[in-house]
Amino acid sequence: MSDDNGLVMVAERYRVHPDQPMPALDAAGGVRAYQATDERGSPKALFALVCRRDLAPRTEALNSFARFNRLPLVTPLRWGVVDWPPEKARRFVIILNQPGGERIATGPDASFEPWREDRVVRLVLNPLMPVFKELGGRNLTHRAIRADNLFFTNGTRDAVMLGECFSLPPAMAQPSIYEPIDGAMAMPEGRGHGDPADDYYALGVLLLVLLCGGNPVPDMTEEEIVESKISKGSYATLVGDTRLSLPMVEVLRGLLCDDPDERWRHGDLQLWLNGRHLSPKQALLPPKAARLFPFKEIEYANASALSYAMGRHWAEALDVIKTPDLERWIRRSLADDRRADAVGAATQVVIGIGGGGSAVADRMLSRVLMALDGQAPIRYKQVAVRLQGLSTAFAVNYHNDERRQIFAEIILHKLPQMWIEVQPQVRADVVAFVRAFDMVAMHLTKPRIGYGLERALYSLNTSWPCQSPLLEGDYVADLSDLLPALERLAQQGKTDRLPIDWHIAGFASARSKMSLDRAFAEMSETEREDIHNLGLVRLFAEIQEAVGPERLPHLAGWCAALLKPAVDKFRNRTRREQMTEVLQQLAGKGHLSSLVALIDNPDRRAADEQGFLLARREFAALVEQMNWLRNGGLTRPAVVRASGREAASVVSGVIAAVAVMLITLNAAL
Repeated sequence: MSDDNGLVMVAERYRVHPDQPMPALDAAGGVRAYQATDERGSPKALFALVCRRDLAPRTEALNSFARFNRLPLVTPLRWGVVDWPPEKARRFVIILNQPGGERIATGPDASFEPWREDRVVRLVLNPLMPVFKELGGRNLTHRAIRADNLFFTNGTRDAVMLGECFSLPPAMAQPSIYEPIDGAMAMPEGRGHGDPADDYYALGVLLLVLLCGGNPVPDMTEEEIVESKISKGSYATLVGDTRLSLPMVEVLRGLLCDDPDERWRHGDLQLWLNGRHLSPKQALLPPKAARLFPFKEIEYANASALSYAMGRHWAEALDVIKTPDLERWIRRSLADDRRADAVGAATQVVIGIGGGGSAVADRMLSRVLMALDGQAPIRYKQVAVRLQGLSTAFAVNYHNDERRQIFAEIILHKLPQMWIEVQPQVRADVVAFVRAFDMVAMHLTKPRIGYGLERALYSLNTSWPCQSPLLEGDYVADLSDLLPALERLAQQGKTDRLPIDWHIAGFASARSKMSLDRAFAEMSETEREDIHNLGLVRLFAEIQEAVGPERLPHLAGWCAALLKPAVDKFRNRTRREQMTEVLQQLAGKGHLSSLVALIDNPDRRAADEQGFLLARREFAALVEQMNWLRNGGLTRPAVVRASGREAASVVSGVIAAVAVMLITLNAAL
């Protein structure tokens, strides 16, 4: 919440000062830092990070990292959504303890005085060991271990601490040099949370950067670094001719090992720190081909490097798989029949359809790249993602029309399942990914509100805020936040359009634990306003029943106005007037389900229909009589004669009765 003075409160305790930015503590990716204070008088220096609306922070990791307040790590104290005056919007804010000193490096490309080896071990490796032990023990990852996210703990520069790692998606701001080969090949937003081995690799690069006073390979591009890591190994690429002591060579070889299963972990580092000499096992390099394969005027000696190059040049790679040359090269120059068979099966499909840029050819190229390098990320057109990072990359790129379609094709073509099939070993957590992507593919095949791309987006990203333009000034990441956000819109009078779109529907569908199919089926009736709007109100009513809040008077008023077409469908004017009045009364109480119950009442509707049928019959009878009279029903000769006879009979009967009465009277007298 915020007060009239523009100061912002988090958890009713921590005050954030929007007029006091702290650029030295800004996080990567445009996340800004501001001064924060503890209203309960804690002497600790604090700061706040204001997260972006279009990118979800790692909210699932906040609780875990908050427990590490005794470790040399910038940890979160409290977090939540607040009104943020500078943007006149609601934003997610994290309160953290300030590091006592400045950053080791001012930026990812910054240079500084190289550190001595003993200083690296004393100030960095030794103090950070408890952090890695805790993270590994809980199977958590930091994914932001780098020189410009390392701080001195005080002004004397005799200790360091790691910076935060939760204001952006995991590894999104990490320079590719700190990533193992497959992570560096992936787009930054598609690296995923990874596993502890990724953090140990980043630690190895961090040690080397400190020893070199900056980037150890400043003259190489990112692509050249990755290609060199593939062909020569990470240690040879990054360390090169750097002069190091034998113990430091040992630890860097262990941490920069390209085989994650052989990479050093906490136990190995502890043994090394205790003076025990170990012999790190180096990952085997890709086998070299007897004959080089030319691609884009460069000749490649191994399948993995060729796969990486083809993935970055999709159009040219499509031309390669239109011929059997690649299969022959693998079979003859690499002597790998299994891989050649997999590549051949895909290329034969492309050759059979005559090549071209069809979806089949794109899918087969992705399959070829997997066959060439099964450890590489999933690659398809302009996208390269790890399996764990596919969901986040989809969300980050959702507003890019071309990229959004590419991600939809990846899911529909079942490329994640295809990638899993080529892995030599399948971990247990991968099974969950298979189920998730199978379910999302089903959503994509249903082109109606509540499903489609929007449902897929929020199903795959459980903490991603709703991206509806209606909620642009808000931050809605949980279903319980949706209706209060719409209530605020209604309270502000922003009711000139429907309070629903495909994003809100997809968000509600993905976050809800109950079935909302009836509401979505009604909302699909876009040509029938009464049914569509009733489905909309039913959706909100079911959400209110499930997660609250108890009263929503402004939103209820908005919904009551939307139900006018449904009220107008009733035949009886008096009933319509009464229902309109009752709707307004119910709206004031803020219970959406009562609005639905008033409109969607079978007995009331049946009574209205029955009354309408009776009225129709009465009206038809009156019309028939009117037409009979208009057509001369009373003046026709036959009618006149019949009426005359009836009148004569009546008159004669009266006369006879009178005569009898007179005779009787005379006799009596």
